[in-house]
Amino acid sequence: MMSRLRHSAAVLISTCLLSAAAQAAAPVTVEAPAFSTFNAEYLIYRAGKNHGKARRYLHDKGQHYEMGYNSDISWLVFSDKRSELSEFKVEQGQIRPVHYLMKRSGTGSNRHYEWRLDWQQQQVLTGKRATLKQIPWQDNWLDPLSYHQQLVTDLKAGKTEFSYQVLNRDGNSRTYHYRVELEEPLALPYGNLRALRIARVEENSDKQVLAWVAPELDYMLVRLWRGEDNVEQFDVQLHTLEWLQRLAPERLTETE
Repeated sequence: MMSRLRHSAAVLISTCLLSAAAQAAAPVTVEAPAFSTFNAEYLIYRAGKNHGKARRYLHDKGQHYEMGYNSDISWLVFSDKRSELSEFKVEQGQIRPVHYLMKRSGTGSNRHYEWRLDWQQQQVLTGKRATLKQIPWQDNWLDPLSYHQQLVTDLKAGKTEFSYQVLNRDGNSRTYHYRVELEEPLALPYGNLRALRIARVEENSDKQVLAWVAPELDYMLVRLWRGEDNVEQFDVQLHTLEWLQRLAPERLTETE
């Protein structure tokens, strides 16, 4: 009897040791970064003249990404300084914004817009006091900054038309439609690049928005043009770019 007990105990200990050794030997899976991180500076033009600067950045904070945009524009007696910040996570290829902040100062009234998303409670909290906003919850919400990175993900997946549900600065939901129009060379302060031109599609609108992204720069936004009644409002062009962590670059194949 004692012999059988000793044998059973030996088998159990041996099994446990083998299991522990197998677990120790098993490779640890580390999730790859979703995006290249960077600091980028832009020049802001109107009618061919430089009227200010802008800065965009994307930083990896470990548990989430932080994306920001800051601009300083001066034109005649008009001045405009603004900053935007987005904090978001990436889950299964889908961006999940958690915090959006926008501040504006200069000619006219100063502005402060802010909201947070509680994905567990499915709540939208707006303003400095985090007031609960009564609005039907949607699982595909993005914010005015983070949808740029969702566009990067979708472009890499080969998509050419996009629709995004975006919570604007007031925490109201809007649908943005975009499509890739063509690829073309660009001469920018940064240098010469090939880029995809993307247009916002809006029916019965007097506003026009065009964006150019460069696949060889991991689909970095290299130019943004906005017009109203086909009259240029501003033209933002990439000036300098610093990579903090860069994913493998992609090359754009020229078409005939």
